[in-house]
Amino acid sequence: MHSLAGMKGCRVTDLDNLRLPDPEDRTPTILLVEDEVLIRMAASDYLQECGFKVLEASSAAEAIAMIQGSETPIDVVFSDIRMPGEMDGFGLAKWIREHRAGLSVLLTSGDAKTAEVAKGLCEKLEIVSKPYDYRLAAARIRQLISAKTHGT
Repeated sequence: MHSLAGMKGCRVTDLDNLRLPDPEDRTPTILLVEDEVLIRMAASDYLQECGFKVLEASSAAEAIAMIQGSETPIDVVFSDIRMPGEMDGFGLAKWIREHRAGLSVLLTSGDAKTAEVAKGLCEKLEIVSKPYDYRLAAARIRQLISAKTHGT
């Protein structure tokens, strides 16, 4: 057994008295997926002002890479439906359901017809129409986090 007490820069901690933070005390993390940079910046700024930690992606592929590589637990993915690339927001939501089933998804679309079709196809999928009210989006995100935290 090695002792760290004499090593420069090391501090011995009494592991019996070490208190780890309660997961409910950590800042909720949102992965915001939006290809339009100005919309993404505005939404990110607002969500941060609401107390969320925000990770940003400009495509579904970038979002998947972040989900797979993030050391920070992601609580909600808030994604546009229409995005460039091989996968849109529906595809991202499907990937998340298959690979990260406990991760909540909130989708948004500026196309009212797309949003209505989505609601009809996916009764459990959350959809917010654009232009969205930031307060409403933040409230829906909080509801999703609360439901997951309290098992509802």
